[in-house]
Amino acid sequence: MYSVEVAESMPTAVLVANPTAQSGKAAEWIAQARRLLDAAGVAHGFRPTEPAGGTVEVVRRAIDDDGARLIIYMGGDGTFAEVAKGILASAHAGETRMGMLPTGTANDQGKSFGLAAGPDALATNVAVIAAGETIAVDVGRIEVLDRAHEVLHRDLFFDSASIGFGASALATRNRDRELVGKIPGLGMIYRDLLVYAGAMAQRLVESWVYDVKFDLEADIDGRVYSFENLLDVIVKNTKIFGGEWVLDPGTEADDGLFELVPVRGRIDMSTKLIANLRHLPVGDDTLRALGLEHSEPIPGARFTLTVTSPGADRWPAAQIDGEELMGGERYRIDVLPRCLRLIVPRAHAAAAGT
Repeated sequence: MYSVEVAESMPTAVLVANPTAQSGKAAEWIAQARRLLDAAGVAHGFRPTEPAGGTVEVVRRAIDDDGARLIIYMGGDGTFAEVAKGILASAHAGETRMGMLPTGTANDQGKSFGLAAGPDALATNVAVIAAGETIAVDVGRIEVLDRAHEVLHRDLFFDSASIGFGASALATRNRDRELVGKIPGLGMIYRDLLVYAGAMAQRLVESWVYDVKFDLEADIDGRVYSFENLLDVIVKNTKIFGGEWVLDPGTEADDGLFELVPVRGRIDMSTKLIANLRHLPVGDDTLRALGLEHSEPIPGARFTLTVTSPGADRWPAAQIDGEELMGGERYRIDVLPRCLRLIVPRAHAAAAGT
């Protein structure tokens, strides 16, 4: 159940965005957002994103050095993640609110909290920020470990982590996007969604030719589950996945639990895509009537995932919040309850029963 706070007065804010995104169109959107923030009485400054994770430090300095207590991200889920990490890295995370202006490709975070996405939604989303209604949501801490159980990498995530097919398609998308960017004019036509669709198709074809599956032992809150021949496994926090799917309608981002979603194969993946498309009126009962079943999500607060890849010379690909993550034999995920303060639409909070 969400606990809602409403700001009595809006502190000086910082808008964080990438002016070069969307082939330069983002610069126009930023200017529009700033005009709307001014008109709404939200005093603010602007900081451009930095490459290679540098945005985290930009946000931390804005809070700790400049006294900002409202940080507004504008962009996709990757920008959301870096801004949120900067807030949590600061000495004032408990006093700092995060506003959302989603304009990326999937926008899982914004959509999960009831926001529309894109430049046409800027006026509505700025009004949400000006209203200042705030909830506290869960955050995931993930560690990648080696065979000796030494930590190779530690990170935070806010939407999802996954191992397998989806992460592999993401890696292919990133390579293809680099190639597309080198061909004049093609980048204007072959944009992110098309590049990702092409990467998904490529990986799906490969799954028929090469053995891309893996075995998984999942310790979830002390109970052990074993899965053989998985195509993918997803650990989810918020409702929306991939921009359009709801893998578990009961998911709440402030309940101290994440959901593990195993994908056992191509049929399981297909039924998940059909049953969980949020705008498609096909549910589990309909699929069962057709003789189609798919694996159910498993909730938990602590996950230890051990991966076995028979015959493979490397670990399956991994990702968090749409960004590539180094693969490993073991992953440890802990839910950090209610530690990020988000400004959300009043209707969303009301629908959650506040």
